Amino acid sequence: MKTILLGMALALSSSAFATVNDNDTLIVESPRQVKIITNDSLQHIEVLGSKDNPSYRYVNTIQLVDSNYVSTSSINEKTWDFSIAGFNKSKSSNKKVEFAMRLAFGFNNAPGMPHEADLQPFKSWEIWWVIADWVYKPWRNNHAFSVGVGVDWRNYRITGDQRFVQNNRVVTFDAYPANSNPQFSRIKVFSVNFPLTYEYDGKYFGFSVGPVVNFNTYSSLKTRYKMDGHKIADESTGVRVNPVTIDFMCSVNIYGGPDFYVKYSPCDLLRNGYGPKFKTLSFGILLR
Repeated sequence: MKTILLGMALALSSSAFATVNDNDTLIVESPRQVKIITNDSLQHIEVLGSKDNPSYRYVNTIQLVDSNYVSTSSINEKTWDFSIAGFNKSKSSNKKVEFAMRLAFGFNNAPGMPHEADLQPFKSWEIWWVIADWVYKPWRNNHAFSVGVGVDWRNYRITGDQRFVQNNRVVTFDAYPANSNPQFSRIKVFSVNFPLTYEYDGKYFGFSVGPVVNFNTYSSLKTRYKMDGHKIADESTGVRVNPVTIDFMCSVNIYGGPDFYVKYSPCDLLRNGYGPKFKTLSFGILLR
C-alpha cells in the first residue's frame, strides 16, 4: 500500500512549472520544498514554491476508504492549523502584505572630507535598526514594495594628528595639544529614518533599491587623548547637522544569505557655514 501511494506522490513532485497536462499530471518546476507524509491509510503531499512564484502552494491528500482512493487537492488556498490522521499541517497563507524587522551593521565613509582629517572607515561604525517594515506584494510573486521606520547610529572617526573641535557651534579641525598621545576624534549622529524600497526576491538572487529619508535628531563630538599620564575626553553636543538628509540605498542577496547594502547621500552632513562639507557613504550587512 505504501509503495503505491509513494509512487503517486513522486509523480506529483516532478520538476516543472505548475501546469496541468492532458493526463492530469501536475508539474511544478523547481519547488522549494516537497513534503510527503504517509501512514497505512493516508498520503499527504505538500509542494511549496515554484520557479516563478515563491508563494506557490499545492496540497493533495490521498486517503483509502473502503478499498477506494479518495483524493482532495488545493492550490494556493489559505489554510490554518489543524490535525488530520495524527499529523499536523502548518499554517500557510498567500499574503499580499507582510511585516518584517531588519538589522544592519556597517561602516561609514565621508567623501569630500579634507585629507588631513584621516577618516578611518573601518573604525567608523553604523548600526541601523528598521523597527517595522511593511512589505506589499501586489502580484503575490517575487516583486514587492516596502515602507519602514527605523533608527540609525553613525559615527565618523578620525585618528590622525587632527581632531574635531566646536567653536560657536562651528566644527573645525585643530591639532592636539603638544606632548599628547591622540587616540581618536569623532562625530556621532542619531537619526530616525524611513526607507522606501522596491524589492525583488528570487530563488537564487534578490535585490532592493530605494531612498532612505533621515531625520537627524541628535549629534555630538568626542575626542580622546592621553597627556601627562592622564586620559582626557572632550565632548560637546549640538553639532549643526542638516536636519533632513536622503540616502540612496541598494542591497543584494545571493542564495538566501544576508543582504550586502550600500547607502550614499548626496547631501552634506553639516549645515552650510557650520563645518567642512562632506557627503556620507555607508556599507555593510543587512539581516532580514
